[in-house]
Amino acid sequence: MTKMHLLTPGPVALADPIRLAQSQDMIYHRGPEIKAIISSIVPRLKADFNADHVFLLPGSGTAGIEMGWACLTKPGEKSLVLANGTFGDKLVSCAKIYTSVTSATVPLGKGWSLERAKPHIDAAAAAGATIFGMVYNETSTGVLNDVKSICTYAKGKGMITIVDAVSAWGAAPLNIKEFGIDFTATGSQKAMGAAPGIAIVALTDEMMKRAEGIPARSFYLDMKKYKKEMDGWQTPTTPPCSVLFSMKAAMDYIDSKGGWDAHRAMHEKAAAKSRAFVKSMGYEVFSEPGFHSPTITGFILEGADDIRKRLRDEHQLVTARDFGDLKGKFFRICHIGNFDDAHLDYSFAAIRKVLGK
Repeated sequence: MTKMHLLTPGPVALADPIRLAQSQDMIYHRGPEIKAIISSIVPRLKADFNADHVFLLPGSGTAGIEMGWACLTKPGEKSLVLANGTFGDKLVSCAKIYTSVTSATVPLGKGWSLERAKPHIDAAAAAGATIFGMVYNETSTGVLNDVKSICTYAKGKGMITIVDAVSAWGAAPLNIKEFGIDFTATGSQKAMGAAPGIAIVALTDEMMKRAEGIPARSFYLDMKKYKKEMDGWQTPTTPPCSVLFSMKAAMDYIDSKGGWDAHRAMHEKAAAKSRAFVKSMGYEVFSEPGFHSPTITGFILEGADDIRKRLRDEHQLVTARDFGDLKGKFFRICHIGNFDDAHLDYSFAAIRKVLGK
């Protein structure tokens, strides 16, 4: 089978130690071996998130995000969700299942600053909204929103803050208590650089106590069940054990490279290099200055579908599709998870050749 080079936002390429970790013998999910793995993973995640609770859910990052809405909201509660791309729109759709939603948007490529968000938060709070949601890093456009300032302000207005950090955590700073975030979620296959299949959720004691007083509106995503089982280093349902193998290996790998701070610095360096590459070809980076993503760099490219096909066929380079109003005319360079300069240089050379730049 021909080796493909992934330049995608997740799943990402697996470093050899992470890939090989999945090939070890299978274990029983109720035995001491699984407890040893989970007890190695979760405390390190708690420390990085500065969270009181971290749960590992079999499923995608979306499952983790929905847990927050299903377990922390009450029927009839009002919410405000800020969106600026496809994944913000998906967050609105999720919130609508559980709350009465008001949403606000900014144009694609623009980021949410406190100045832009404040009037919407003020109006929603005055109308009785008690829940606030937004995406930290909008994967579809490569925009990093100012969640720290915005969530801190929303909490000051008495709102519970739920943040989609799927493509941000591990690459961008995320200390939930410093950022005013009550609940957040990401996925194993993103900046952590592990295999796909497990959602990671992080929350505060205050939110866990709130969940304990609210009837869960999901059987599978019941936060109370996760609290009970994970206190004993277990999950309520059968986890994908091989993904847990890869998660532990990924965290060990990151530690061996200098830890999370070094991992984030690597992403910032790659993002700057990618923006310079885009400009060197005569294109404009799509994200607004001041809101550039550490994991995604995008630019307008007419005929993007044909370019993606040629990159795959001629250079075995797999790139991500585009969405919505940008479909067929947007190209994303994804620098997330496990990569190095050699991988980026190979990708840039292939893109330059196909574009004739």
